[in-house]
Amino acid sequence: MPPPIKLLLDADVGTDVDDALAIGLVLASPEIDLRAVTTVSGDVQLRARIARKLLALGGRPDVPVAAGVREPVLRQRSFFWLGHEGQGILDPDDKGSLAATHAVDLLIETVSRERPHVVAIGPLSNLAVAIMKDPTLIDAIAHLTVMGGALGLTRDVPALEYNLASDAEAALVVLNAGIPTTLVPLDVTWQVALRQSELARLRRVQSPLVQTLCAAIDVWAPLQRSFFEGLPAFDPETVALLHDPLTVATLIDRSFVTFERLRLRAQLIENAFRFVEDSGAPEFAVATSVDATRFVAFMLQRLERLA
Repeated sequence: MPPPIKLLLDADVGTDVDDALAIGLVLASPEIDLRAVTTVSGDVQLRARIARKLLALGGRPDVPVAAGVREPVLRQRSFFWLGHEGQGILDPDDKGSLAATHAVDLLIETVSRERPHVVAIGPLSNLAVAIMKDPTLIDAIAHLTVMGGALGLTRDVPALEYNLASDAEAALVVLNAGIPTTLVPLDVTWQVALRQSELARLRRVQSPLVQTLCAAIDVWAPLQRSFFEGLPAFDPETVALLHDPLTVATLIDRSFVTFERLRLRAQLIENAFRFVEDSGAPEFAVATSVDATRFVAFMLQRLERLA
C-alpha cells in the first residue's frame, strides 16, 4: 500500500456545510495524512475555531489550524457571510488552540518543508498572497486540487461559481501560475447531493463528529433550499451539495469522476471570473462527469467508520 498523501487543506469552513463534510471525509480516510488546515474569507478566526472543533472531534487535535486572509486581495469584491457560521458545531465555550502564525505563513512553511498536496475548497486568497509573498511556492506545491469554476458543461448549473468568482483576482494569480492542478468544477459537483434519506442514515452513526455534522446540515439545509429551490436542477430532498467532499475524494479514488486534459486561461470578462480555452494556457486535469451514486455511497461508508 502506498504511503498516505500529505495534505494541506485550505477552506472557508462554516458557511456551506460541504467544507465540514470534507473535513469529516479526510478524517475518515487513512489514505490521507492531514498536515495543516488554513481558513479564508470573512471571520477567519471563527472559521478556524470551527475547523479546530471538527478536528478535535475526529481525533486529530494535533493538526495545526491557522486563520488567514479576511478580504479579497484587491478589496474590490466581498465574501459571503450569512451569520449562522458555527451553529450546530461550536458551543459558547469552544475556543480551541489556533496556530500563532498567519495562515499564509503556515501555508508557505508547510509546503516548503513537507511538499504536501494542497486542496483548496474556498476562495484562493490565501494561496494568492502566499505565492506573491514567496514565488518559490509555485514549484514547491506538488499538486493543487481546486473546487471551483463553472465551464458550461452541464445544463441548469449556475454560470458563476462562488469560490473563484468571490476573489477573482486571487484566482487569476493562482490558476495562471503553472502549478500542476486538478480542477473539480461546479458543473460536476452540482450533480452530487446528500438527501434526506442519507442524512437519516448518518444520524444513526454513534460518532460525536458525525452527529455534529448532522447538526450542521440541519442548520444549512433550509438556507440552501431558500437559495436554490427555484432552479430546475435542484432536488428539494437535497440537504447538502457535496462540492468539497467530492473534491477531496479525488485524492483517494479518481475513478469517481472522468477527467479531461484541458488548456484553460483564467480571465476576467466583464469583471467576472471565467475560464477560456487557450492553446498557450496552463493544462488542467478537469473533472467533466461523475458517478454520483457511487461517490455518495462511498462517503457514507467512510463516515460510518467514525462510529
